[in-house]
Amino acid sequence: METMGDRRARAMTPVRKACFGLSLIGVAVGIYLTIAHFTSSSILACPSQGIINCARVTSSQQSYFLKIPVALWGLAFYLYLSVINSPWGFRQESLRVPRLGSMFLGVAFVLWLISAELLIIDSICLWCTVVHVVTIFIFALVVYDYFSSPSSQIGGE
Repeated sequence: METMGDRRARAMTPVRKACFGLSLIGVAVGIYLTIAHFTSSSILACPSQGIINCARVTSSQQSYFLKIPVALWGLAFYLYLSVINSPWGFRQESLRVPRLGSMFLGVAFVLWLISAELLIIDSICLWCTVVHVVTIFIFALVVYDYFSSPSSQIGGE
């Protein structure tokens, strides 16, 4: 028999809706950055002079990780997040820990990327910053959801 706590644990709360919506925003920006990477960074709506220089960031050596463009890694990550943060994904109790773990990995990668922008490339990409901020917001929401949902409490409800 399903309990009230079970139904609450699977409900699409405002926090979970925000996770899903932000994941979709991440997919959109990831598509944009991936297209720019494989075509021309000149399509990026971003200054190309001074500290804010998307072209410099997206064409740097640090724009690759394991010989794969970071933009493609980001797009794949957000496609994955769109599935596990979807209404279907939040109904899957087995995805709670992978969701939380993947967000820790995502934030660690974002911290590396921010460090690369500031310390190595000496430029900031505004579109990359959007991805960084979205990732950090999703991380905060997933951590909140993980520790506030009834199934994370000892003894259930």
